[in-house]
Amino acid sequence: MVFQDCICFRLGKAVRKVSRAYREEIASYGLTHGQFFMMVAIMEEEGLLPSELADKTAQDRSTTTGLLDRLEKDGWIERRPDKKDRRSLRIFLAPEARKHREPVLKLFEETNRTYLNRFTRQEWDQMQSFLNRLEQ
Repeated sequence: MVFQDCICFRLGKAVRKVSRAYREEIASYGLTHGQFFMMVAIMEEEGLLPSELADKTAQDRSTTTGLLDRLEKDGWIERRPDKKDRRSLRIFLAPEARKHREPVLKLFEETNRTYLNRFTRQEWDQMQSFLNRLEQ
């Protein structure tokens, strides 16, 4: 086996390439790659618990907490008490962040579509099957 055939190398190379497509535009919002995807997850479904966001974004809880702390500090999100369990906090967009909701989601969707359009529907289904197998 040669280095170029290493699955970790190939997956990492592909991730870096796709990440570059977002980098400049998300930087204009003052977001890191991780923060950007956390914001997309929150914009898609507000009111989740941090643990639910960790599961949704496949992050460990400590990483999620760090991302949420920074997003709150930067005015992107608010933590609000859960109405049923006041010990829990749910995550919502801060009022200022609502102004960026549409352009951020548009950036996410357009960039994602650019890469998905390189596959046929059948190829993408197969790719997802392969990725699911790697995640097991």
